[in-house]
Amino acid sequence: ETLTATDLSAIGGKTDGVVTVSNAVTISGTADQVTDALVTDDSKVVAATAKVTISDESTETLTATELSAISEKTDGVVTVSNAVTITGDVSEATAALVTDGSSVAAANAKVIISDSVSVAQVNAIAEKTAGIVTASVTAGSADTLDALETESTDVLTLTVNDESTETLTAAILSSIGGKTSGDVTVSNALTISGTV
Repeated sequence: ETLTATDLSAIGGKTDGVVTVSNAVTISGTADQVTDALVTDDSKVVAATAKVTISDESTETLTATELSAISEKTDGVVTVSNAVTITGDVSEATAALVTDGSSVAAANAKVIISDSVSVAQVNAIAEKTAGIVTASVTAGSADTLDALETESTDVLTLTVNDESTETLTAAILSSIGGKTSGDVTVSNALTISGTV
């Protein structure tokens, strides 16, 4: 059975008592509508096993915190159907897309991360979506940045900070460049070696 989030929040808003959805129904609606149905005190219901389908159009931007707040209200899978944009800092994006108990399934979402991320953090987030991930990665050595598992379409700002006494191969730099469509900066006057 599929119930609309608006129907549930309307019922929840009619009582100061607890409204419980006893079975693993599917609840559908936009993120705002589902928030009203499951999170907002004045209108929420308890639906601990419900599956949730979030239907916002791909032109919409959702915050990572609102998605994780919805996910925390049910043990069922929360699915974001369309290629929305999800915004937040790295801890918020990780909670919404990676962490058990608060993550949603958003296989095509675009993700914009507002603060600096490590290679491991952005890899974990990018693994969860085929959408474009936009972020600034903490400056690191070429070896560290070459561990990125992102796609060439992801928009990552990268800074290679090996010391000026180091020699890097052109191959490793081109490998790093292939993991982003964003800017890759070599910050020090090091030596680059390779064939023509």
